[in-house]
Amino acid sequence: MKRKNLIRLLLALAALFTFLGSVHAQNATTLETKYRQLQNKLANNQFGQPVYMDSSLQSNTISGDVYSVVNYPYSTVRTALDTPTEWCEVLMLHLNIKYCRALGKNKVEVYAGTKKPQPLKNAYKMTYNFKPVINDDRYMQIIMDAKSGPVGTSDYYMMMEAIPLKDNRTFIHIRYSYHFGTMAKIATNLYLDTAGSGKEGFTIVGKKANGTPEYITGLRGAIERNTMRYYLAVEAYLGSLSAPPAQQREKRLKAWFKGTERYPQLYEITEKQYLSMKREEFNQEISNN
Repeated sequence: MKRKNLIRLLLALAALFTFLGSVHAQNATTLETKYRQLQNKLANNQFGQPVYMDSSLQSNTISGDVYSVVNYPYSTVRTALDTPTEWCEVLMLHLNIKYCRALGKNKVEVYAGTKKPQPLKNAYKMTYNFKPVINDDRYMQIIMDAKSGPVGTSDYYMMMEAIPLKDNRTFIHIRYSYHFGTMAKIATNLYLDTAGSGKEGFTIVGKKANGTPEYITGLRGAIERNTMRYYLAVEAYLGSLSAPPAQQREKRLKAWFKGTERYPQLYEITEKQYLSMKREEFNQEISNN
């Protein structure tokens, strides 16, 4: 390569790294600002721990957000959750995820299904893009997205970002969203009118006649329940890392279910049913790899 062309290449790379560094710094500043804004809500809420939940429904896109302070050093978080293989371990804790495997460094194959035992042939295969990871000493971000999903849903997006806090703690933000078409809206409304009738989310929208909180229902309630399940999966995964490797999976399965027991909104099956189903699903994953 000629010297002039080499200089141009080096200048272009320097400009790119400067731009990316600026974006990363901006992301970190934005999350730091959000942490300061949420101080009161993290300290005083219905969760009894430093957690804040939000959701939105705009046009045909539904999204849920969980912000939380976790008692794990940032160094642990940034090294424990930066590969597709590690995220498969996280995702598999969710009731609806029947199978997950990493396809190289930038793809994740997921089979989504019911909340009860189900053959893989009856589950819906989704392929998530695992985006390049942002991971430095001030900010980390993981993004996964999938173009299509079951029953006419599309544009699935899952993101986790984190910043370090004092006292070996970490502030994390998890977002889960997707787009739904006409078929998906009809199917979801049918579910909410039947099996999902009366199921609630976490946003308090008022008080019931007996004085207890009235929680959001409908589509926002559904996305909040699922976003919380994914957050609890991250929490359980981090908590399992202190155990010997051979015991970690069992520890996080039990921790995930125990986490869901804190919230009546998340109850679907018993612990015995959950553990039996997940052990079988993980064995199925091993036999198919």
